[in-house]
Amino acid sequence: MLLFLSSLLVAGMGWQDWQLHHQGLSDGEIEVFLKTPNNQEGEPTTVEQYRNFEDDVRTQNGYLLRSLSLLASSGCLLMGSLLLYRLQRLGAHLCVTGASIGLLGGVWGSVIINRSAAAFLGEALVLTYEIWVYLCGSLMGLCLAMAALPLLNAKAKLALKPRVALAYSEEE
Repeated sequence: MLLFLSSLLVAGMGWQDWQLHHQGLSDGEIEVFLKTPNNQEGEPTTVEQYRNFEDDVRTQNGYLLRSLSLLASSGCLLMGSLLLYRLQRLGAHLCVTGASIGLLGGVWGSVIINRSAAAFLGEALVLTYEIWVYLCGSLMGLCLAMAALPLLNAKAKLALKPRVALAYSEEE
């Protein structure tokens, strides 16, 4: 059940990054977004700086990489969790594959986004995007650990469609 709910959360994050890659935020949305970080210590971030940040991330395909990996990951996690619920071994393999894709692509895309943030944004937002790298890595790593558990645990392996051979003996 946790993998199923995780797949929906990962799909939402992937969809958000897909929209950011193609549309970005409007000036009004950027102003609302920057209101809280600009009230903190340090140099405030302007709308123009944020636009330069968005353009740099799009040029380096940071949002695209993270969105595609998270959307592919969510598809594998969704199908795998349903198969795991039915105790199918393929479900565990799909979940491990999906979590691995999400871990590698999500962290790589987040690192690209974090580098652009360090180049264009103020201190508060740089810290926020740095935290996103760690969050993405730790949450997808936890998802990978949960997905791999049925493949690593001996008793859980037996629950996944055990192969039972019946031996008949004919007595005369």
